[in-house]
Amino acid sequence: MKITVLNVGSSVLAPLRNAERDINRDGIDLRLAIHNFGGVFTNDQWMQIEDDLKDSQIIFVIHVMDGENGSRLLPLLDQYRSDAAVIVINCMPELMRRTRIGKLDLAKLPAGRKRAKGKAEEAEDADGLIKSLSGWIGRQARNNGKNGARQHGRADYLKWAERLPSLLRFVPNAGRLRDAKNYLLIVSYFLQPTPRNIKSMILLAIRSYSGNDRARTIEVAAPESMPAVAIYHPEATMLFETFEAYREWHAQRNPQREGQVRELHPSSTVGLLLMRPQIVSNSHKHYDALIRAIEAEGLGVIPAISTLMDNRLACEKFFVRQEPGARSQESGKKQPRISQIVSLTGFSFVGGPAMNDSEAAAEFLCEMNIPYRSLISLDTQTIENWRDSFTGLNPVQTGMQIAIPEIDGATEPYVFGGISEGGVEPAPLADRCQRIARRVQRWNRLQTASRAELRLALVIYCFPPNKGNIGTAADLDVFASVFDTLRQLAAEGYDVELPPSADDLRERLLNGNSGEYGATANIADRMSGAEYRAHCPFFGEIEKEWGAAPGKINSDGESLLVQGVYLGKVFVGVQPTFGYEDDPMRLLMSRGGTPHHGFAGFYAYLEKIFKADAVIHVGTHGAMEFMPGKQVGLSGECWPDRLIGELPNLYIYSVNNPSEGTIAKRRSYAELISYLTPPIENAGLYKGLATLKDLISSYRHTTAEDERAELFKMIEETMKALNLAVR
Repeated sequence: MKITVLNVGSSVLAPLRNAERDINRDGIDLRLAIHNFGGVFTNDQWMQIEDDLKDSQIIFVIHVMDGENGSRLLPLLDQYRSDAAVIVINCMPELMRRTRIGKLDLAKLPAGRKRAKGKAEEAEDADGLIKSLSGWIGRQARNNGKNGARQHGRADYLKWAERLPSLLRFVPNAGRLRDAKNYLLIVSYFLQPTPRNIKSMILLAIRSYSGNDRARTIEVAAPESMPAVAIYHPEATMLFETFEAYREWHAQRNPQREGQVRELHPSSTVGLLLMRPQIVSNSHKHYDALIRAIEAEGLGVIPAISTLMDNRLACEKFFVRQEPGARSQESGKKQPRISQIVSLTGFSFVGGPAMNDSEAAAEFLCEMNIPYRSLISLDTQTIENWRDSFTGLNPVQTGMQIAIPEIDGATEPYVFGGISEGGVEPAPLADRCQRIARRVQRWNRLQTASRAELRLALVIYCFPPNKGNIGTAADLDVFASVFDTLRQLAAEGYDVELPPSADDLRERLLNGNSGEYGATANIADRMSGAEYRAHCPFFGEIEKEWGAAPGKINSDGESLLVQGVYLGKVFVGVQPTFGYEDDPMRLLMSRGGTPHHGFAGFYAYLEKIFKADAVIHVGTHGAMEFMPGKQVGLSGECWPDRLIGELPNLYIYSVNNPSEGTIAKRRSYAELISYLTPPIENAGLYKGLATLKDLISSYRHTTAEDERAELFKMIEETMKALNLAVR
């Protein structure tokens, strides 16, 4: 006997394989063909899917919302549904209508008709029962939902699903009513995807629709129920349905690792949103690893099981103080029990995988008034595929798990786990979990540490590399902006030695001791070769590309030169250039390139020697986020990920450049702070002035001395012709 399961996600893979093993032990020869329908299939893979459908007695289609895969599947189901039972759950409406088991065929459901009488009432009752369910699923797939009435529709539906098995006991086992009852029981098993329930779901389908004589005598266990929302912890033996119960257990637990906290203080506790199916189906090793990594950094964790389609219920119940007067008297905001929300669901905050209500999400998150992160579990591609891919995430994962959460305001799109080739449940990526935990801790320090303790690095740019280009950015007066930022930081209690003016800051940065080193800017520090090798573990890869450290760029031959100025506990630094100034795209598009020693050393210096608590990139835009690596969903081998390390990254970015701003968010984990473009237009130059501008530009960029001399003569002659005095 063969059953084909076309499923999106990873939560039921392990329970399905366990069910297959157990059912075979019970004497039924069963083979499950399982295909993850969230990915992109080759023609050969589609041929295998068609072969499996053709040979199957039962077909399950679960969570398929993707139009391209769904559209290609529709004609295949139409071709084989007359010979096989087709059970479609939580899919796009067109697929839902392909459900056919026994005498029940959703494709034949009428759009609406008057109630039949007599013997026809039984068929009408079955139709109404199924239309109620399929109509709800269809609306969830099509609609965005509005604030208020549907605020927690998914949770209400799960509560209804918990009661459904007891209600179905009163439905007769005859004709289409029997098939409608079986379908609803199968859905009930799936909505509570414990290992036992998934086995029972398969057994019920086999017993009812396989034609197997041995299966007709099998006893199928009643559905077991799990809470719609709860708090989970890998060290606990139960789920907690109230925050108070979890807090009591947490206070009494014996810490297994150094640094674990007992008290869940709001300033040092992180709220995690977990996918309910992963917990219920016992497929949560990747969650466990991240929870333990965060706790190892000295933070408390509230890991809340979410209803997938709407995270607000779990947040309200477990992340928000419920006692009277819990709202802020000054702002009216909710009073959170946590300092950050980190979503591990990979979907939109309100809407899940099928839709997105960004307005409702923004309204709720604004009331919470704390940072919101969204991480990625590889559900529609394997870990090996992601690691080997130059692109990184496939289009489905990028759209669903990065682009849509970004609309809600999510940041830090780190990959933390996924399914290995041939695996049946998600596994953690240990290095990524540790990196995420340390970044979460660094962000938390920015919230809790005294402002006078914090060390900040402001980074400005210089491209092409000469004094005239230091402090350039699109539509921004960089030195005036940096000076205003420094003045505000000083006023708010940060340790800043404020220069007298923006012009003084410019003078100190451009000149200072730059002449002594033949550099384009003041040299704030020198980083010895030994320090560089100690703090940059990737120097060996860089040497293959750029030669022995310290190299020739931002170097005096013995040490790396760090350009910038110290202003108390604030460092204003100049980002080193690409290294390929004549052809920067050579590095941007390279699969195997690296930044030069000076560039890598600069960021190692900020994090390991200056010990910055955060870096602030000033203006649109720098070069770090364009370094070689995956396009999206970076790994530890990608250079932007290596360079930014564990540093929180704030990026002052032009509001009129969302495309490259998105690159900064995804490839350097930046939190964007937008600035408006000037409300004026550039008048431009005309006639001889335009010619003079071109000559000056050529003079600035050329390095050949004879050419520079000739250009200088032409500049003087043009100025005389334009009656511009030389002083």
